[in-house]
Amino acid sequence: MIKLKGVHKVYSMGDVKVHALRGIDMNVKKGDFVSIMGPSGSGKSTMLHIIGVLDRQTKGSVHIKSVDVAMMSDEDRTSFRLKEIGFVFQFYSLLPELTALENIFIPNMLAGMNGKQCRKNAREMMEKLGIGERLSNYPHQLSGGEQQRVSIARALVNKPELLLADEPTASLDSKSAMNVISILRKLNEEIRQTIVLITHEQSLGALADRGIWLKDGAVEREKDF
Repeated sequence: MIKLKGVHKVYSMGDVKVHALRGIDMNVKKGDFVSIMGPSGSGKSTMLHIIGVLDRQTKGSVHIKSVDVAMMSDEDRTSFRLKEIGFVFQFYSLLPELTALENIFIPNMLAGMNGKQCRKNAREMMEKLGIGERLSNYPHQLSGGEQQRVSIARALVNKPELLLADEPTASLDSKSAMNVISILRKLNEEIRQTIVLITHEQSLGALADRGIWLKDGAVEREKDF
């Protein structure tokens, strides 16, 4: 599903070069649940953005589903993200003027699906995640945990093979955080959803199948849980 080989990422800030990633090698198979951990500034989010085809590596190769994404045009990369990758972010990124249902079916609309099917898919996803009674609620009417469930539903509504979660529990209390990770664990076990989770919480990261620790832009160690 994911193959990174010798991946470097260097940002230029004037005359200063910032090495965010330093030769990352990583393989993730279909159906894996992998957590990526490490201190702030270790390169976790940079790596996720490259895996998610949101950014390009400076050096090395990145293959997602055997596709060399660096060789794709910007238009093709956008289409690839929409169809193949779901994103869950720390701050939910929900549109406040839309209901929960409407937020969820945005990816279906972007994929060209008709309105009736969009609503049906979004409703089914909300039911699956236990928020079916919140269809008409706006984000400000939802708890943090409920907003994150809406975010997860939106990430999954196009049925992507890869789900990327960037610190999805960082804004939640401990109970809500555990609920969110439990949802991801259930998705992985029931439908073999491939998941890459970024977290600074060791206890949450340990709920994945495998942990990868980054330090100073490089893989420090890996461990099966």
